[in-house]
Amino acid sequence: MSHNHQELHHQSLRRGRERGFTLVEVMISVGLLAVVSVSLFVTMSRSFRVKENMTVLSERYHEGRQVMRRITRELRMAFLRAQPPEEMQEEGPAMITRFLGEEDEIYFPNTAHVRLRAEGRESDQAEVAYFLKRPSYDTPYRGQTLFRRESRRVDNRPDRGGSIWPVVDGVKDFKIEYWDDSKEIGGDAWQRSWDSDDNQLLPARVRITLELERLETSQTVRFVGQAAPKIRRPVQSINEYKR
Repeated sequence: MSHNHQELHHQSLRRGRERGFTLVEVMISVGLLAVVSVSLFVTMSRSFRVKENMTVLSERYHEGRQVMRRITRELRMAFLRAQPPEEMQEEGPAMITRFLGEEDEIYFPNTAHVRLRAEGRESDQAEVAYFLKRPSYDTPYRGQTLFRRESRRVDNRPDRGGSIWPVVDGVKDFKIEYWDDSKEIGGDAWQRSWDSDDNQLLPARVRITLELERLETSQTVRFVGQAAPKIRRPVQSINEYKR
């Protein structure tokens, strides 16, 4: 009897090992797998979202840097054309140029124009303008758009003519200030406007502040830069003089 009892006990143990998982064990395993899967999904989703936000932010910074680089470069190459004396004018008064700047817009001639066609009737001189305006097209931003105007015809009306196209959307703030070195001591040298007709002179420095909106957050990205025109006083064209 003792031998038979042991044999039955061994058979019972083998059947217990061979019967597999119970329903409770399966449910616990499925629950653990679900928890791990959800945690992994949440972690991956956050990673992708952070990567997407960083990509958008990087592109926004790139936009701002490119705009600031172009504006400061063109300002450094700004110039004024002087009117030669009457005895040296062959065919009537020569056209002079004008630098006109306000707090949120600026118009000026420069020598930064790039000739795309060698046979084209144009030079490195052009009139450039930057100003804020509500775009006529839909954008995902609430702010205004910074526009650029360029005209290959240089005259004393830099606010007219040429072609206009958008530079960057979603501009929350675009501020321009002009350094008047005559007021550097004992006064506020940063001026809110500048008109070269007043003194026939370009500002010593121009400070630009550009603030751009971000889509993924209510925060903004801000850029501040300065440019000093290389030639502040009017230049005289050689072609306008008798040699």
